[in-house]
Amino acid sequence: MDLGIYLVGCVAALCSLAVSRELALYVHASVNVFGTAVVTRHVVRKAETLKRENGQSNPPTGCLFLFLLLYVTGWEIAHMSPVVIVVVLLVLVVAGVAGRLCFRYVPPGHVGIVRRLHGRAHPEFPHVTPYATHGVQARTLLPGRHWRVPFLHQVECVPRTTVAEGKIGLVTAKEGRGRPSGRTLARAVSCNSFQNGEEFLLNGGEAGTQVGVLAGGQSYYINTELFEVQEVDRVHVPTGTIGLVDAKAGKVPPPGSVFGPYVECDDFQDGGRFLEGGGQQGKQLAILPGGAYYDINPALFDVITVHNVAARGGELTDWHLREISVPADQTGVVIALDGAEPKDDRPGPSVPGHQGYRLPWVFLANGGWRGVQEETLSGGTVCALNPYFVRVMLVPTHLLTLEWDEKTPSEALTNYDAHLGRITATVQGYRLFVDVKQLLQIPAASAPELVRRNGGGQFSGIGGLQYDRLPVQRFVQRVLGAIVASYFSQIANALTVREFLRNYRDTRLDLATLVENELREWGVESKGTHLGEFRAEDEALNEMLQKPAYEEMRSELLTLQQDNAEREDAIDTVRVRAEKRRKALDLQAEIETLGLDNVMVLRMLKEITQAPVPQFISGGDLSAFLETQPIARLEGLLERMRGLDPGAGNESTEQPSLPETDADEDGMKK
Repeated sequence: MDLGIYLVGCVAALCSLAVSRELALYVHASVNVFGTAVVTRHVVRKAETLKRENGQSNPPTGCLFLFLLLYVTGWEIAHMSPVVIVVVLLVLVVAGVAGRLCFRYVPPGHVGIVRRLHGRAHPEFPHVTPYATHGVQARTLLPGRHWRVPFLHQVECVPRTTVAEGKIGLVTAKEGRGRPSGRTLARAVSCNSFQNGEEFLLNGGEAGTQVGVLAGGQSYYINTELFEVQEVDRVHVPTGTIGLVDAKAGKVPPPGSVFGPYVECDDFQDGGRFLEGGGQQGKQLAILPGGAYYDINPALFDVITVHNVAARGGELTDWHLREISVPADQTGVVIALDGAEPKDDRPGPSVPGHQGYRLPWVFLANGGWRGVQEETLSGGTVCALNPYFVRVMLVPTHLLTLEWDEKTPSEALTNYDAHLGRITATVQGYRLFVDVKQLLQIPAASAPELVRRNGGGQFSGIGGLQYDRLPVQRFVQRVLGAIVASYFSQIANALTVREFLRNYRDTRLDLATLVENELREWGVESKGTHLGEFRAEDEALNEMLQKPAYEEMRSELLTLQQDNAEREDAIDTVRVRAEKRRKALDLQAEIETLGLDNVMVLRMLKEITQAPVPQFISGGDLSAFLETQPIARLEGLLERMRGLDPGAGNESTEQPSLPETDADEDGMKK
């Protein structure tokens, strides 16, 4: 601006040459005085800036021009008369004071709002105007010095608008065109984040709440007479959850439409693009992934998160807003709550491109059916799905054990075999109770049909992840329960109690075959059928049934004891034979070593030494005493020795005998 004033003065000096040379000199000298003051101020500020930033004290650029300007000004003043010099100085002082009054300074961190005090008001913009008419000017002044005509303009400095971190600025325009009937939000207008009020008004900006918002953590030079900014919280979707979006503005959806069309709008942060792209009011197919903050205009979109779902009430809960996690031993059967009408009685065929139902608009665009889907979510899948669009039901793919027995109250509520009671068969008037156990496995490919045919395909209400055991329980009850009950009812009518007991093993085999064939029709694998013990309601029959078994077990026990006794006798016989053989071998070895005679003598001496001798004898009968004497025992020993068989070690076959003595001969003669 200073340069412009100087150039205008130079042009005025040139024009004054047409009047006289002296007038041109006076005008140019005055202009040079003004230029000298301006350049001097610029050079001083530049020198101070260099010294503060770089520590340099060298003269900045512009000093040469200043010296030249001083020289020319001094030469021109030297050729002027003193009266003229005084007049020029007075004129310069007056001009300086007027210029001072014309300059307005806007401090840093502020914005200057200009109000034109005189003139006619614009009929379209009576309060804030983009034109040079009466009223608040839409264009603002940034920090710095600005030239405004005094008494024509009033400048008010206000702090710039700052939006705090974690907040967004919701903008309302106080001036602008009127909105069409039925539209609650003003259309988006390019205006540099509402910092260019003149462009906002000239481009057709509308009064009222704006679609665009101001991002947090920044400051904006906004005309507060044109715009009002209100801080609101950013939308936060915690990790592991999702955010559902309802549009408050947009086109009216057609009758029967559940969702509006998908519009790419940067996760609903670009409201202008949403409206321009044909976005409709109501529930949106796209969701907000968890673990992020979003700058979403609350006047345009209503976002449901786990933070505010409880306060809203209704069917929707925080459980519906959590990511869907399918356990590794189960599969997720998907029920689409919107889509084309099914063409036949089967699960909906696979649809390409929807990335596991994460892109529901692709599913709908490619003709996806409503209801149970053929494509399932495999075990271990974790995904964020719109509960307004799909419902996921878990079906176990691990080995299931189903038992026909008495259930506790907790088992009756949670077990897949909750509706299977103990089997009762009435045979010849006797009620027999049978325990049955079935092992089976449901492949993931068979789960959709199982759910569809057992009451799990409803597509009303809110979806999300559901731990509903009812479809599998119904399958177990309607298929397995009916087959087993019917089978036992048939054989009970055809067999007697004795035949029932005798054919119990065949009954298990027949039942296993029947169950396996039926499960094969459902695509379910049978892993085994087991029959447990049976029990009669009549205790007398139980005793009769138990008695043969008891006798049979007792007979087996006695047979086992007999076998053990015979084995013990055989062992004792072997031991006796071995002992005899050992003694015979010892005697034979002793005879071979010492000779038969010596062995007989040693044995007699040993026998004599071991003979018992009474300490005293009473009575008159001496027969007992004589029996204890060594002679009598010796005779018995001799008899035994004569009967010894030396065995194989003695080559003579004659019976060994002791040599006869004189005493023996005398005894024999007597």
